Amino acid sequence: METTQDMASPTSQITDDTQYTSTRRSSRVKKAPAKYDEEYEIPNSKVPSQPPIKPTRPKRKAAQAATQNIIPEDAGPILEEALSQMSPNERQEYKGWVELESEPGFFVAMLREMGISGCTIQEIYSLGEETWKELPQPVYGLIFLFEYEGDDEYSNTENRPDCPENLWFANQTTANSCATVALMNIIMNADAVELSFNGQMNGFKYRTIRMPPPHRGHFLDTDNYIRSAHNSLARRIDLLAEDLALDNKYEESQKKKKTQKKTTQSKRKKRNADINYHYIAYVPVKGQVWELDGFQAKPLPLGPIPQSPGGWWLDTAGETIQNRMMRNSEYSSYNLLAICESPLKSRTHDLGQGLFCSLALHNRDFGGNPSDRVPDPYETFTDSRLGAVGFNRSSILSHFALPADFKAMINEPGFDNAKALALAKKLESERESLEVLILAEREAISEMMGKFRGRQRDYTPAIHQWVRSLAENGVLRELIQEMDRES
Repeated sequence: METTQDMASPTSQITDDTQYTSTRRSSRVKKAPAKYDEEYEIPNSKVPSQPPIKPTRPKRKAAQAATQNIIPEDAGPILEEALSQMSPNERQEYKGWVELESEPGFFVAMLREMGISGCTIQEIYSLGEETWKELPQPVYGLIFLFEYEGDDEYSNTENRPDCPENLWFANQTTANSCATVALMNIIMNADAVELSFNGQMNGFKYRTIRMPPPHRGHFLDTDNYIRSAHNSLARRIDLLAEDLALDNKYEESQKKKKTQKKTTQSKRKKRNADINYHYIAYVPVKGQVWELDGFQAKPLPLGPIPQSPGGWWLDTAGETIQNRMMRNSEYSSYNLLAICESPLKSRTHDLGQGLFCSLALHNRDFGGNPSDRVPDPYETFTDSRLGAVGFNRSSILSHFALPADFKAMINEPGFDNAKALALAKKLESERESLEVLILAEREAISEMMGKFRGRQRDYTPAIHQWVRSLAENGVLRELIQEMDRES
């Protein structure tokens, strides 16, 4: 679960009559120290050296008294360490989980950091068949981000069975890991043939396949490889802020134990000031649609996948999402992501298959006018264009074969060079269209990774050194004095 107060996306329509704000970045609410506004009384000594003076600025007096009671300590080394460049292994050694932004590009980049390829992530702005048709197929799952209501959240516990053996479901066992838990609850249930896992993720799936949900969650929490990928966008200041936030939460929980319960009205005011967000997953597995919430001990079955023509498992999930939004209508910030098969995979395959068929037409004389012979497709689709879409001449010959319907077509009586040439021109047109789509998709992925790498760059050390140089040369003081004069 994650905490935020800022919304970065415009209001969008998820149904005809329901508005929601697409939630992006998580950032913690900053609170003043407890009892800061209270007057600090200094006890009078037995023999006052001067007449008592009525306090006129209690905040300043409290601050001065607090300063006198603080043990002198040079904060320079601590500041230098906090603002210095991160070491290469620092993220991997960090045992916590930072808040994760609900940005499709960052999720795609995180999957690539984990060594998972073959899928893409798209943001959804409305629910319904028209939206489902626009998504690349198949859709492996949905990730839903919503404002979590804590103890008031509807759980539907009585309809949650034990986790079946054919369903991979992990509980969330640590703070801020819900995004990765939801992502893993989808990826681990996807068809392994359609997705490509590296050795690390294959090993993780193999070791956890027979574990119960709590053990899977703990195994995920302690996996340095996955946690490092989750934290791959974090800077050192983010890690320090997360540690401080957890420490503050612990102190707050200890104080609550010593105080009586607050009224419903005060609870509502606090929740509005400190909003919590949570990620959950929706997946189709073995004919059943499931809601997988890491906060719940058991998964929730939503119903069978529709078998009728035109039926979508997404309709079942969408209805549940819409019902949840109606229950939480007072808190209308949501975000919905779809994890789909990458269109790059199918488009690349279709281009290679068409090129192989064009070569077959070129290498065979079907009779008729010799001038109608099909030209070599490599005369126009050169080696450089071939390499740009991930192929070479040998890979075309080794990875593809003629489809049965194509064989039947070219072996029909009357299929001559003229018909072969017309078919080759059609294949060439399709090939050029696919090439444009593939290159656009590759460019989009490159742009996502570039944005991801840009976010990983930490400019804090450089800014710190720059400001310190200004201060050492007296420039900073002059700038401050100039601002004071202007104000």
